[in-house]
Amino acid sequence: MPPANPLLQRWQLPAWSELQAEHLVPAFDAIVADNQRIIAEVIATQTVHPNWDDLVIAIDEADARIAEAIAIIEVLDTVKGTDADWLAQSAQCSLTAKRYRSQKFANLALYRTYQGLERSSIARSFDAFRKASLAKTLLGFRLTGIELPARQRERLAAITVDIDLQQQLFLINVERSNAAWTRQIDEFATLDGLSAAFKDQLLLNARQAGKTGWLLTLDRNTYEYLMKNASHRRLREEYFVAFNTRASDQGPHANRFDNGPVLEKLLALRHEKARLLGFESFAHLRLSQQMATSPAQVEAFLKQQIAHNRAALERDTQDLQVFAATQGVEELQAWDYDYFAEQWRQQHSASTLKGLRQYFALDETLRRFCQFIEHLLGIKLTERKDHTHWHEKVRLLEVSEYDQVIGFIYFDPFHRTDAPDYALTHTVRDHRISAEGRPALPIAILHCNFPPVSGDHPGVLSHKDLRVLFHEFGHCLQHVLTRSPHHNLSGISQMARDSGEFAGQLFEQLSLSEELLRWLSAHYESHVPLDHTRITSALTAIAAHTSRETATLLLEALLDLELHRSDANGRNVQQCFDAVQQQIPQLNLPAYCRFANSFDYVVTGYEASVYAYKWSGVLASEAFKRVEREGVFNTQTGRDLREAFFSGDSVSLPSAMEKFLGKPVPAELFSARPG
Repeated sequence: MPPANPLLQRWQLPAWSELQAEHLVPAFDAIVADNQRIIAEVIATQTVHPNWDDLVIAIDEADARIAEAIAIIEVLDTVKGTDADWLAQSAQCSLTAKRYRSQKFANLALYRTYQGLERSSIARSFDAFRKASLAKTLLGFRLTGIELPARQRERLAAITVDIDLQQQLFLINVERSNAAWTRQIDEFATLDGLSAAFKDQLLLNARQAGKTGWLLTLDRNTYEYLMKNASHRRLREEYFVAFNTRASDQGPHANRFDNGPVLEKLLALRHEKARLLGFESFAHLRLSQQMATSPAQVEAFLKQQIAHNRAALERDTQDLQVFAATQGVEELQAWDYDYFAEQWRQQHSASTLKGLRQYFALDETLRRFCQFIEHLLGIKLTERKDHTHWHEKVRLLEVSEYDQVIGFIYFDPFHRTDAPDYALTHTVRDHRISAEGRPALPIAILHCNFPPVSGDHPGVLSHKDLRVLFHEFGHCLQHVLTRSPHHNLSGISQMARDSGEFAGQLFEQLSLSEELLRWLSAHYESHVPLDHTRITSALTAIAAHTSRETATLLLEALLDLELHRSDANGRNVQQCFDAVQQQIPQLNLPAYCRFANSFDYVVTGYEASVYAYKWSGVLASEAFKRVEREGVFNTQTGRDLREAFFSGDSVSLPSAMEKFLGKPVPAELFSARPG
């Protein structure tokens, strides 16, 4: 084993640029062998008189080591998509890690050792957080079938492997479907409505592909931008069809990458897994670890939200139809709504919205937002230049308090072909304290998926970009500010989805603060800020005709729940989708839409949990009322917010809300009302 293998060295920050394909498998073989030795020693020494340090912390350290190595490799996968050797080695490491985890959770002797600690006399003196950490570990064993008869354990193990394979196949089909579709444009008039910067990107796409004119590719950013801004109606329709039939039996590549059978098999496997573990459905299994108590409660909540949104959705739909008729479109189609909503905003608030993004240059906005966070939460954010990275655009923020470094946030702002086609927070290391009292400092990665800057156009942010930045920053702060010493309680990936989304939703609310936006704004050339009147008018215009966006989120959440709450009563995926659509008919989606076939949330950790966005959003809006009332720059409010929501451990979100608000969460927020 070469002594310089970066994955086998102690590190404060990963040596991103030093890691090569040949390092991967040898490192994982060594880590797994060492972890297996540690498990054997723990069983040998802790069975009779177990203690916290030599059992829990020892295994946590072993688990953290392999989890951190996997996290590093997953990040580097996003820039090594054409390196066949790397991808082969990465896949082998992933398989090794999954086998290790499977073997660990099938280790009955280790499970009994943890049970022995739970039943011991010393456990009675554990604080609530140690008890919660231990209970979570034991639950993890039980949910992998440790207490099942041998034949059922074997079946569960096989199901787990097959589920993973189907999830990978689902994502591969979506990626291939995206890559297979392009649209070459030769007529400049077809680009009417698109910005100069966007046209330049399409021009660059064409040159890189060896084509003339402009080239559209299939990705989320392009879809959202085109639906709002492209004047050419036929182009919008063509792109809408391509995007909403990806990986399906419909559209321009019908049946080539069809995820229909994949999703059917995946759902059946999840349902079987849940039944083996004693749950009525996969949704019941997932919700057993969430804030929400049952699928029925989630369904009632979502239907309540649909009812609350219905009047606005009907009014907006009718208003847009009247407005579109004045533009020569007598009957709105699904690819028209976003466009005419944007046109309505421009017509009614053109002077307010035009050029708004020029006041939010990326670099200056990030700098000033960091200053705001420092003021609000009492921390220091310092950009580090002396670090290696996985891409030249990646930046590093060091988080400190009282001159002590407490964590790190990497900022990866732009969309790349090999990176996920959505914004996300990726965690590399969770905070924990070793048996010797040494801290492992948390590391988060903020990936915004912004369109890359091209040509001479400045990197400026739309209001939606601000929402994304603030949302993901909230997640990162929750990850790095935790004080929890417990490995399985401290990271945001350890939280229930309906609690874990709260910080992002809360910080997203800041994008609606006139006070903060005015302070952040500075024209990228003149440095003049926005005035109060323009910001207020802009926020009013931005909030107009958003009921369809809300309805789409609720459709996604309800579909996700319906797919996972039972075996669909004999219905296939599309029939489930059709049934859910009937509850929000105003969306007017064509029959050929195959939304579920590219709905990546169902294979990226949000299965049976998509409702969490709206659930946590309701709570975040309630909490933000205090922030608005006392002012977003109020330091006492900021400190209280940090103490309530970012301190870590397993404090329930309702308890944290009560602590922050000084009263219980209003019960009517989650009680069903007649629609």
